[in-house]
Amino acid sequence: QMKEFYGFTVDVRHGSELLTLNFTGQSARELLLADLKALVGFDSVSGLMTERLIKDECCQRAALRGAFLACGSIAEPKRSYHLEFAAHRAEAAELIGFLLKQLDIRSSLLERNGYTVVYFKEGELIAEFLLQTGAHVSLLLFESLRVDKEMRNTVNRVVNCDNANAQRIANTSARQLQLLRELENSNVLGLLSAELQEAARARLANPHLSLRELGEIMDPPIGKSGMNHRLKKLETIAAGLPQNEDAAHITND
Repeated sequence: QMKEFYGFTVDVRHGSELLTLNFTGQSARELLLADLKALVGFDSVSGLMTERLIKDECCQRAALRGAFLACGSIAEPKRSYHLEFAAHRAEAAELIGFLLKQLDIRSSLLERNGYTVVYFKEGELIAEFLLQTGAHVSLLLFESLRVDKEMRNTVNRVVNCDNANAQRIANTSARQLQLLRELENSNVLGLLSAELQEAARARLANPHLSLRELGEIMDPPIGKSGMNHRLKKLETIAAGLPQNEDAAHITND
């Protein structure tokens, strides 16, 4: 068909994965490349697509799909979110960035080892790119990995928060126990009000409980803020108690 249309002979070679068309002659080359540019919008000399190719959204998606196959890569989602195009020419990278922008995908540029790299790191943008370029199987796999990763991150945050709370409770309890024992050893504890004595003995007997849990075992039960108020008052009394102060000088508060 090419011989009939263009008037020159084409040598067809079949490879394992590629079909190669070979022809000779400058005029044949120029004619074929001119038609290629006119028909599909690709300039083989500059290696760039013409405006005609990128006007339609479907063509923009196809161009990005081809660009990704040619120079794109995506990082392992379990480690980080990163998709990039490493272009030999800055003009090609800028065109890729323009095409991404047309699909509302924000990207950035950087120079690396002689390449101009177009990249973006947000998981949602990577998912959108896979959707827009028709990579539906890869999209499902990526989203599955992304959900697993975010779930693990959420669990880790909760565990870290619980650990921090447990450490804070332990530190507070240790400080209170030391001060309350000083009150007890100074015979001051028995001079305090019944409410403060109850709070002190509850903390001494239950060093592992939180304020909320301590408040629940009061008679009658009190809230977290009420329990905190009583223990703070006990801490203030104990902290202001000199080592040689007589117990009789402490008023029953």
